Order: sequence, then C-alpha cells, then structure tokens
Amino acid sequence: MRRFTAVQILAFAVLFGMSICAPVLAQDDNSQSDGNTLEGVWRDTATLLGLCSAPSPPREIPGMITFTRDGKVIETTGTPLVGPAGINRMSPGLGAWEFLGGHHYRAVFRFFRINVPANTPEGVQEITEDITLSDQRDEFTAAGTSQIFNPNPSPLSCNTLAGTRLE
Repeated sequence: MRRFTAVQILAFAVLFGMSICAPVLAQDDNSQSDGNTLEGVWRDTATLLGLCSAPSPPREIPGMITFTRDGKVIETTGTPLVGPAGINRMSPGLGAWEFLGGHHYRAVFRFFRINVPANTPEGVQEITEDITLSDQRDEFTAAGTSQIFNPNPSPLSCNTLAGTRLE
C-alpha cells in the first residue's frame, strides 16, 4: 500500500486551494460594487454602416452576446453572412470586455470568416465596441468598428449596437 508523504499532502492541499480560490478571485476583475455590471446574456441588433470613411445604407443583423463575470465575450449573429456573397462566418465571436468607469465598457472580439464556394479561409474579423449601459442596467448602446485581417488589414467599417438583457 502506498503512503503519501507530508510534502505530497501539502502540495495537494495548496493546489486544491488555488483551484478553488483562483476562479473566485478572478470574478471580481470586472465587477463593480454598486451593481453596475455588463455581465449577463443580451439580445442585440447590430446596425452595419459600411466603411467609416464612406458610409453606406445601414443593414441590421440580430444576435446574442454574453459578457462573463471574468471578462470574456461570446457573441453570435442570427446570420452567417458577413460580407459579399459567399463570405460567411465560420465561428462565434470570442474575446474580452473591460469596465472603463461609470456605465462605460469596451469589448473586443474576433471570429473566423470562410469563402463558402471554395471552402477556403477568408481571414479573421475583429470587432471593437464602446458600450454604454443604461441607468436601469437592462439595455445598452454601443458604437463600434470592424476590421478584417486577410492577410492585410481592411479599412475600418463602423457599426452601432443596441442590446436588451435577457432575464
């Protein structure tokens, strides 16, 4: 029968304690003491405005976005279309968000694009949103930019975003 030494037991206790405490401590990174938080699941509508330097007629896309307690973003849209015909999203948007102060936040996330007819990668698209949470904390608005990296950066596109918290 194998016996554990005091060092092995101590090492196990320290690692076990760290595995329990680390997630709890990480949860406070983006939390605010007054309850003003972006954390949660939201239904949103993105309004695509075209190039920031040359706006085009707006196009609306429904979606959902989750802001986790530890500062992560998980985003998905109601349509896979992200560009000209044949260019589709390949993945959900994944990234991070941060509290800037007051009711203001910033989120940055990326997703993969694919050329459907050729089944070839079309790069990565990065979205940056500057978010303002309502006083009631049940709605937000945002102004954002989008850039495609394939392999060279594209000109910035602009968008707005409006969200409603899901209960």
